[in-house]
Amino acid sequence: MKISHRIFAGVSLLALSCTSALAQQITGVPGSPGATTTITGQQLPPPDSKFGGVIKEKASESTAWWAPRVVPPKGAPNVLLIMTDDQGFGAPSTFGGVIPTPAMDRIAAQGLRYTNFHSTSLCSPTRAALITGRNHHSVGFGVVGEISTGFPGYDSIIPIEKGTIGTILKANGYATSWFGKDHNTPSFQSSQAGPFNQWPNGMGFEYFYGFVGGDASQWQPNLFRNTTAIYPFQSNPSWNLETAMADEAIQHMKQLKEIAPDKPFFVYYVPGATHAPHHPTPEWIKKIGDMHLFDDGWNKVREKIFANQKRLGIMPENAKLTPWPKELPQWDSLGLLEKKLFIRQADVYGAYLAYADNEIGRVIQAVEDLGELDNTLIIYIGGDNGASAEGMINGTPNEFTTFNGVPVPVKAQYLWYPFWGSDKTFPHFAAPWAWAMDTPFKWVKQVPSHFGGTAQGVVMSWPGHINDVGGIRRQFHHVIDIAPTILEATGISQPDTIDGIKQSPMEGVSMAYTWDKAKANAKSTHTTEYFEMLGNRSIYNDGWIACTTPITLPWELSSAPPPDVITGYKWELYNVQEDPTQFNDLAAQMPEKVKEMQALFDVEAKKYNVLPLDNTTLLRWNTPRPSLTAGQTTFNYSGELTGVPASAAPSILNKSYTITAEVEIPKGGAEGMIVTEGGRFGGYGLFLSKGVAGIRSGKPVFIYNLLNLKRTIWSGPELGAGKHTIVFDFKSDGPGLGKGGTGVLSMDGKEVDRKSIEHGTPITFPEDETFDIGQDTRTGVAMIEYRYDPPFKFTGKINKLTFKLEPETKAVTEPRAELAPMAAPEPDPIEAPKGTKQGASGGKR
Repeated sequence: MKISHRIFAGVSLLALSCTSALAQQITGVPGSPGATTTITGQQLPPPDSKFGGVIKEKASESTAWWAPRVVPPKGAPNVLLIMTDDQGFGAPSTFGGVIPTPAMDRIAAQGLRYTNFHSTSLCSPTRAALITGRNHHSVGFGVVGEISTGFPGYDSIIPIEKGTIGTILKANGYATSWFGKDHNTPSFQSSQAGPFNQWPNGMGFEYFYGFVGGDASQWQPNLFRNTTAIYPFQSNPSWNLETAMADEAIQHMKQLKEIAPDKPFFVYYVPGATHAPHHPTPEWIKKIGDMHLFDDGWNKVREKIFANQKRLGIMPENAKLTPWPKELPQWDSLGLLEKKLFIRQADVYGAYLAYADNEIGRVIQAVEDLGELDNTLIIYIGGDNGASAEGMINGTPNEFTTFNGVPVPVKAQYLWYPFWGSDKTFPHFAAPWAWAMDTPFKWVKQVPSHFGGTAQGVVMSWPGHINDVGGIRRQFHHVIDIAPTILEATGISQPDTIDGIKQSPMEGVSMAYTWDKAKANAKSTHTTEYFEMLGNRSIYNDGWIACTTPITLPWELSSAPPPDVITGYKWELYNVQEDPTQFNDLAAQMPEKVKEMQALFDVEAKKYNVLPLDNTTLLRWNTPRPSLTAGQTTFNYSGELTGVPASAAPSILNKSYTITAEVEIPKGGAEGMIVTEGGRFGGYGLFLSKGVAGIRSGKPVFIYNLLNLKRTIWSGPELGAGKHTIVFDFKSDGPGLGKGGTGVLSMDGKEVDRKSIEHGTPITFPEDETFDIGQDTRTGVAMIEYRYDPPFKFTGKINKLTFKLEPETKAVTEPRAELAPMAAPEPDPIEAPKGTKQGASGGKR
């Protein structure tokens, strides 16, 4: 077995477990149907066993022989690996937060709390590092997949020579499954056409139930079972993914243990909470709202969290609370209208975290109910990065306004106040709440230089193996250390080859040495770690960290050119052994130490595919990538097609286009969706109207929904029986991102409506929505006028549907066109949010 240079000192348990794994353990009579064996694990999958029976001319004179079933080493535990999303170090009660997280508290009480554990500062990079045991640039995820570029460290493709923990455990006899968020399938491979090798099922997880992408509505997610899209939320208004995935995981574990009680499971459980949209159930919103946790505002909440952290021992006595940044408003400077909205935003966020933790608690309780708790290693990671400031300064009822650079004024947000957290919103809280949830550190998600972006509270339990129950560990560790820890616990070695491909060593170290009470204060075996995201960077080494001062603000999307990625940054220096919150910058006092650390960063950057450094954001979002649609300007369809992601659909963004639908209307008329992409929070739809009581039904309608802020509607007269051709032709006012234009709706060669729009969507439609033909699978693009209920199937026949796209009207290097804030329409007073009654989605202030 080959072990990384970083997996050696002081890890005798690892050596012992690997030795035992290399010695095969055989049970039963070799060749009998019930025989089992462990494998050396050097080659995965293992070579077929050589036939050990006897073959003669007659079966009666021959001896049958069965290959032994592969099982993990004796005593190998189940593994339940849990990670929430965008949580923030100081959010959960387990780490001093004001939000109750009893499930996390339970694991901490039964095991250990880790207070110096770190992520990469962004979603899919952390997740790639977690499941591979390697640094995120090493496995192609230097950034989130949505802004991948064509360099080895940034292409969002996990190399085949860096197999996942799922692949390793599955080949060694584990039942492997993945529930929740999959942000590691490249967006350009996420369609029904595959390839599927970078889907969970292709990365060693035999069963997948979750969504693909950075975020998803918890009321109507882009949900998959393995690689098949499913829609359990349709006609089920109280359905919510947090509960549904807990139900699914519980049933899956129960089924496994009833069918194969001796087969251990590896369950990777990664809910979308607390990434936006914040979508708890109304009951949880009321429960947290009634606790008035956030009424004193972000500054006082931050002070309270820090006091709790000192009281609990999460922070040592010498730790200092870092100062509040001048770029964010003080709570006392706000007006009553602002405070009321911001409290509401935080209540819904808190409810979302508490709700997610409750469902995680149900999964943990199910493990105990199965009698497996004592034989299960549970690792619960609080977030894949720091709390998110991507709601901008004031928060937003629709996260996709942020991604398209549109701030929503406080007054406009009040139109959604009674519905905040329901399916009528895709909400995110104001950026100052993110800073508070990262107490006691500076900065937030996206920022790898400071612990506010990377510090994650972690709890870990394994009864009988962790002998310091309730203890706290302060050793520096990183998300790449989880896979080696699991391998040590299971007694399984890292393979030399997978599918014939030579494997590179894991770059993390095992944390199992910390389980021994006698080693509570042992020196960390993870001595050096680099951090880089969007050009911002830092380097940790033996208790010191040197880091760049962030230039751009995560809560502001700016079209200004960034500074030079090498020379444009100031560096800071901290002795985090003595100053764990990065309070006291020593760079001016110790310039030679800064240079030494910078040189070490350069070494690590070259080693792990960090180069070339790139601090652009918008340009990366719009960079060309491999695509099934690349270069295609004409698209032809017929009949019904649903669930196609944007990467495999015709993109109408920032260009002129023509949509032509040749349809056949039966006697009595027709209604329903012809084609749509997006939904309530942005997108378009061409359909025949539903009407009310037969009135205004069967009318061709095209709706362009600009981020749920403004809808422009084109319509024509009702279509009679027979064949018809409907055309929507749009001419862009470009070049430039987000430019408006003029659209013309025609029927059977005759213009029936012409309107202009001031702005188009510049960057993206909602990523959890899809391109659908013949029905609308998730949320409807209409709100009040021409409103319909999905799936709104087309009751006529689509003989042919054609998209013709003109070349994109923006230059790749052109700065983003700024969109002026627009007044938001009032939510439909007729339709109550899913899972609640009108106005009942939370307590009043």
